[in-house]
Amino acid sequence: MAFLKVAAAAAAAVALAAAVATSGADARSWRSGQRVSRNRMCSGKQAYQVTLKLNWSGATHPRSYPEGGHFSPPTAAIHSSRYQMWAPGSFASQGIQNVAETGDPAVLREELGAYEAARHVASWDGTGAPTESGVVTVKLNVTADGAAGAVYASGATMLFPSPDWFTGFYNVRLCRYGRWVGRTGGKLRFWDSGTDSGREHLSEDEATEPPTTIFSLQNGRFPAFGRGVGHYEIRAM
Repeated sequence: MAFLKVAAAAAAAVALAAAVATSGADARSWRSGQRVSRNRMCSGKQAYQVTLKLNWSGATHPRSYPEGGHFSPPTAAIHSSRYQMWAPGSFASQGIQNVAETGDPAVLREELGAYEAARHVASWDGTGAPTESGVVTVKLNVTADGAAGAVYASGATMLFPSPDWFTGFYNVRLCRYGRWVGRTGGKLRFWDSGTDSGREHLSEDEATEPPTTIFSLQNGRFPAFGRGVGHYEIRAM
């Protein structure tokens, strides 16, 4: 599959993102307690390096790994509670849908640019090409901004090939009790964007109508078998 770039979809996504960003509407599906305490904000800016330790192969997933499996160009961002890249139980934006279905990050990055202009995204970074294999380490550089409340990190990359499956992390808090977190991380798991009903890596396109919300494929009979696809680490620079 080739990465698709749909200009009309990108323009529509950017217009929507800009309108929401300008209005200051809160992002959806934030859990109780995740918002930044107004009395304990971090000050200044803090640079972080995001490391994705991707580990997806015939050795790690012998019953489900597709030949030639790899990842689309990963994207990571630092943002405030006014923006949400993705989260379980939320509907995928056009940008996340494109990443999960085709691997193309163009619309997602246009959305990030619109929210960055409204100061709801402090910074973002992404590679220009997909990974060469499913076992690789990717490093991205981003900067948090306490004054803008941009103290959350999110990222996403497609498992390629797949119907609409991706991995990443969401709403990782980098400011705690008024101090920048020095290091944090976690497992990278299988997620379904809820926009394609294919059941196998090489399934034909089968749009889910209407779309469902993003949900976990982890521990399902197919394709995860209980094992994730690596780890991520976010480290202060």
